[in-house]
Amino acid sequence: MKRFSIVLFATVLAVALGSTAALATPINITVDAAGSLLNAPTGIANSAQYAAAGGSSQDPSSSLAFLNTLVGRWNFVYNPDLPAPGALALDQGALGGVTSYAGPAGYQYVVFHFGAGAAGGGQVSPGGWDSAWYLGGAAISFSSVPVVGTAPVGGFSSARYFGTVSVPDGGMTLSLLGGALVGLGMLRRKLGA
Repeated sequence: MKRFSIVLFATVLAVALGSTAALATPINITVDAAGSLLNAPTGIANSAQYAAAGGSSQDPSSSLAFLNTLVGRWNFVYNPDLPAPGALALDQGALGGVTSYAGPAGYQYVVFHFGAGAAGGGQVSPGGWDSAWYLGGAAISFSSVPVVGTAPVGGFSSARYFGTVSVPDGGMTLSLLGGALVGLGMLRRKLGA
């Protein structure tokens, strides 16, 4: 009976902990058809690469088309596959060219647009730069803007988040685990172990 209790406890613990999906680490998915980061090692698309991946302008629907292309490229090369992007969930379309950025948790993907700067709107990519990230519910932050070659790509112009992900609540997890342990104790007492 003691062995049964230990197995039951381990099972309840595994289910309780397994039900709280761990947040992913953000992954830069701005890749070419071979799965290599665009403008390596930065992982950012210039205006021509953005257009080739379906981005026709700087609006949410173009950002989603760009994102869908990148997810398709990623899934063709890497395993396991990333989920299909959900609909636009948060549009931060006017960030004003800030040079650092901290975003919220709870979203599947984000597409950033970078505007005017040394490599941004003038010299290297006249239409700016774009980068897509898989978040899996995690927050994302940058203390500076990306650099291509030796030039920064300008400031963060927009951040568009697609799809939502449930972020586990630590208090709820502990409550469920506590309830499972109480239930285990009652079952153990009833079985006379």
